[in-house]
Amino acid sequence: MKKEAEKRIAAKLAKTMAMLCVRNTHLETIHAGKTPVTRTGDGSDVTVVDADSNRIPRPRSCELATTRRER
Repeated sequence: MKKEAEKRIAAKLAKTMAMLCVRNTHLETIHAGKTPVTRTGDGSDVTVVDADSNRIPRPRSCELATTRRER
């Protein structure tokens, strides 16, 4: 096999693995929403609401554990 073909195949494989292994995680789901605007700079003034304008609490430790396990 020629070097050019090997490089092309390796690049395609790397992109596919990145999509399957990194992009389909719980963290990706969290980041799929809109970017919040914070006036304080640390995010303490940011609130998240659902479609019915109900306030959504900050993530619980069990939800954060899910993201850590996927790394």
